[in-house]
Amino acid sequence: MNISLSAKSKLIPAILALAGLAVVTGLITYIGAGGVLRALTSVSAAGLAAYIGAQLVILLGLGLAWRMLLRSRQKGSFWLCVWGRAVRDATGEFLPFSQVGGYVIGARVITLGGVATADAAASTLGDITTEFLAQLVFVGAGLAILSRKVPGSHLLLPVAIGLAVAVALGVGLIVAQRGAGAKLFRGLALRIAGTTGQGAVENVRRLQAALDNMYTQHHRLAWSAFIHLLCWLGTGTASYIGFQALGVDLSWLDAVCIEAMLHAIMALAFFIPGRVGVQEAAYTLLGGLFGIPPDIALSLSLLRRARDFIIAVPVLVVWQGLEARQLKLNMNAG
Repeated sequence: MNISLSAKSKLIPAILALAGLAVVTGLITYIGAGGVLRALTSVSAAGLAAYIGAQLVILLGLGLAWRMLLRSRQKGSFWLCVWGRAVRDATGEFLPFSQVGGYVIGARVITLGGVATADAAASTLGDITTEFLAQLVFVGAGLAILSRKVPGSHLLLPVAIGLAVAVALGVGLIVAQRGAGAKLFRGLALRIAGTTGQGAVENVRRLQAALDNMYTQHHRLAWSAFIHLLCWLGTGTASYIGFQALGVDLSWLDAVCIEAMLHAIMALAFFIPGRVGVQEAAYTLLGGLFGIPPDIALSLSLLRRARDFIIAVPVLVVWQGLEARQLKLNMNAG
């Protein structure tokens, strides 16, 4: 029986996820399940609460960064942007959608809250851009810390090369959105916006106007990028709290370095759902550079997944409930 190309493409994420799970299982087996379990069970309720709380504070920051790209008259309130960002991250990481699928759903969430479709799509694209640029600064800072703390690390050269390529892509991203490549990014924004509305031509016109307007608000873009940078540094703080909860006396700068290098590595594995296996292997590798035992480093990765799961499950449940209510309202209106 022949399997179509479309069916094969749908199987690839599942195969990669299974491969990632195999890596996790292999690491736990190799390092020792007992040590990992002891480390995880040593985390107090207060430590876990602080770790989850740090992530929730970061989520507030991410919502504010998105909010900066929407003016008051566009009805994008702070809490609506926080909710949209929570749904975007939860669906992008925990449901079988691509990362773009998460962007689409996040934009839809704020449109249900009153934001025009074109404004939701344009602000999402701007938020992706400012977050990416802030991430480059974050990884650069982590690379600088690593070069000072572990000058002989084999990670320095590949990460430096990757960062240089990413910076070039970032510059190209900005130039293209305002120049000859605008059609490409308008196409991405159209995918986020969908095809509903007053026809394709009107959709394109509204979307282009929203994009043009957003990119003239330089101060809003700058604030969004700055807040995103603070959020990236916040991930280092969350990592610091996690290591402290596991009994590791690690400095804040070391935690920032580990988190920055972790995201640099995980960025290369964007095609693997949830970066399953990659995150665990990266934490184990990076922890070793700072003298952290493998079982502790792996435990932090598993603790991180537990934290994300604890946050994502309620978000997904509430989102599905709201979607079901909206569907019922549409059916009744029809």
